[in-house]
Amino acid sequence: MYRVLIVDDEPIISSGIHAFIDWEKEEMSAEHGCANGEEALAALETRHFDILITDIKMPLLNGIQLIRQALALYPLLKVILISNYSDFEYVKEGLKLGAVDYLLKLTLNRDDLLAVLKRCISMIEEERRKDYELFHFREGALYRERKSVEQEIKRLIAQEQFPLSSADWAPGWLEERYICAYLMLDGAEEWIENHGYLYVQMLLEDLQESFYLKVSEGAAMLVSENSMFLLFPDHDGEEEKRLLQWKQSLETEWGISTSVGFVIEQGICSILHGFFSSRSACQKRFFEGIGGLYRMNGSEEGNEQSLTDLEGQRDWTPFYEIIRNGDPVSIAADFALEQWKRGEQTPDQVKHEACYLISRVHELHEDTGSLLPEQLDLLQRAETLEQLVSDLIGLMEEIVKPVISNLTNSGYGGQMIIKALKYIADHYTENLTLQSVADIVHLNKSYFSLLFKKQTGRNFIDYIIELRIREAKRLLAQSESRIYDVAGAAGFNDVKYFSRMFKKATGLTPVEYRDKHRAAGSQFN
Repeated sequence: MYRVLIVDDEPIISSGIHAFIDWEKEEMSAEHGCANGEEALAALETRHFDILITDIKMPLLNGIQLIRQALALYPLLKVILISNYSDFEYVKEGLKLGAVDYLLKLTLNRDDLLAVLKRCISMIEEERRKDYELFHFREGALYRERKSVEQEIKRLIAQEQFPLSSADWAPGWLEERYICAYLMLDGAEEWIENHGYLYVQMLLEDLQESFYLKVSEGAAMLVSENSMFLLFPDHDGEEEKRLLQWKQSLETEWGISTSVGFVIEQGICSILHGFFSSRSACQKRFFEGIGGLYRMNGSEEGNEQSLTDLEGQRDWTPFYEIIRNGDPVSIAADFALEQWKRGEQTPDQVKHEACYLISRVHELHEDTGSLLPEQLDLLQRAETLEQLVSDLIGLMEEIVKPVISNLTNSGYGGQMIIKALKYIADHYTENLTLQSVADIVHLNKSYFSLLFKKQTGRNFIDYIIELRIREAKRLLAQSESRIYDVAGAAGFNDVKYFSRMFKKATGLTPVEYRDKHRAAGSQFN
């Protein structure tokens, strides 16, 4: 008999839910005395329950907090949310945490509740069946034999040893054609951030067990915090089709996305080569996008070992010139992207080069780089080239953003100017005047003007124009807007004045500037 716990701070609701169902007829029992999350946790600690029906908004410990703590203690518990229309954001969070479904209080009826309860029971029975099968499988001699093979292969990889042509531990299928597949869990960093490192390790262990249950011959090894290495025989020559079907079934069953690189090998001596080649194939995800199946071709093999560090060989002068000129950082990023898209480097080399570039941008802007370690870590964690370039743009925009931090002193005057600079950064496209900004920081206009020049080294109006010219450059390079519209959007009320000021600052008219960067973009492409 399945046990159900009903939790709601409104007695009329909990009693109504309890009265909806003929629990004994449905082979269930129910308790409904808990009025908040703390009481529910106490009940869960003292008595076994299979299903939890809980309200969201409750005193002491709300429904979301209850779900989080209850599932951490009892992962097999099935949760049904009872909510109001206004609770939808909480409902989404509850479903993300693992709730099975939700029902609205205002429209709650017996049939809907019973249908969700039966779905919970079906899930419980399926999990128990799998646990039963897994238990007996683990107890079997075949499982122990396959785990022994797994350990031997892991030893070869860890020690980078090429085995002899035969070994006592090696199964017969390793002498024939077999598939080497390197699987990476997509979005692993997000999984770890949301659920914790141990959860991801348990997920990979579950995938490993699933492989052993579904594939009659083969070995599966956990080789990193987000990766597995798989070997299994290729009996029919349809290795790619079989691997894709297994990958898709895995993703459907576990609700995940994976990237898989693979090669075909033959003989025990080829295991180590198969490991490195399939891992290299999986790295194609960085350039081609995650979630795919990537095969290592013969012409591609060996590239990773033969590549040298191209950092000193590549000419990054155009990149640095774009940054020095105050042009939009996206143009510099596009230049970098075109270099990296050529496929001359491994993902690690590209990330290393991106880290070098962001360090140089700090130097060009005389920035102390206090957040540099965190920024480098962000770039190193990029899963794809697209994500890397997006992160690089965001970091560069933060570095070159129009707020001057290196003021002449950090006293009261410096604090007032920092406040003014932050306000200007948010409003420089508006009709700002020296008086209006002085009023914001509660200083006399004349004193503010003197203090601004002393602290920043430039006149107030020159600084405003510099920001507006920078914004105009960005708009001209990234949009097809009319010059009149660009002028207005950048904070210039007079298009003729804007054109003259723009040419004075850049040496080019707005049209010439746009054409120049359009031509540069076509060269990149």
